[in-house]
Amino acid sequence: MLGISTCWWFNRLSSGDEIVGDILELGLTEVELEYRISNDVFQQMKSRLKKDLTVLSIHNFFPIPEGISREKAGGDLFLLSSTDRDERSKAVKYSIKTIEHAHELGARAVVFHLGKVDMPVPTQDFFRLYRSGRIGEKEGLAFIKEQKLIRQASRKKNLNAVLLSLERLNREAEKRGVFLGVENRYHFHEIPDLEEIGIILQKFKGGRIRYWHDVGHAKVQENIDLTSQRDLLEAYSKDMTGIHLHDARGLEDHLAPGQGEMDFSEIKPFIKPWIIKILEVHPKVKRKDLLEGIRFISALFLGPSFYP
Repeated sequence: MLGISTCWWFNRLSSGDEIVGDILELGLTEVELEYRISNDVFQQMKSRLKKDLTVLSIHNFFPIPEGISREKAGGDLFLLSSTDRDERSKAVKYSIKTIEHAHELGARAVVFHLGKVDMPVPTQDFFRLYRSGRIGEKEGLAFIKEQKLIRQASRKKNLNAVLLSLERLNREAEKRGVFLGVENRYHFHEIPDLEEIGIILQKFKGGRIRYWHDVGHAKVQENIDLTSQRDLLEAYSKDMTGIHLHDARGLEDHLAPGQGEMDFSEIKPFIKPWIIKILEVHPKVKRKDLLEGIRFISALFLGPSFYP
């Protein structure tokens, strides 16, 4: 199975019917519904989803909550890691709505961003060290060590908030027969890191929570000497329910597969046939590059006859 995220259509087509029609024109019949779909667009798509497309997964929060613009919508709109009771309550509330839609549409999984550790955000310093070629040298290694200590000392309250949120969401997912895919993240301060994925999976062992692997996020973290793609896959592929497929170059991800520096042959052995495979490419990707990316991934994971 190979689906495509609706994120590519952000600011490209305005109506739900157009989006469905364009997915079919690309030669695909499976989809991940993404958090920038408004309720109006969702209602336009709805009649055709079960008839013409298979919804494999939905990316939380879906559809855009009432009163939120498409520009502000996102997987981190409300934080499941928040120590503010009202914000976390909203995060849980709208996550449950996404789970309900997933059940209604027959989707197998909901993809989750879990939030962040409340700490000074070191992203630009990581990027500066990478761009200057010093990330793997003495200065960069000392910086990474320092940031890991800060994150470790700061994470407890946010990780506890995540676990509390997931307790409620796991119960909802069990009732609805939907898996919850905990996604590895792009930024250092975001939850979960390599260790935290294991903590979460162990806590909910036997439940509906699984791992969702994003190859581009993993590649960028590998490039800045944090966590390798292989370490994540070796540790958690047995608990994986889905994967976001795109390419990366340096610090830029969500490129069409084949347009970056990703070694997909390293990833392939970990991707079993039943794992949900979703192309998640940036709206700026050109159509011709997207088509080449679909062919590239199809040939690699599904065989050349799937997408000639």
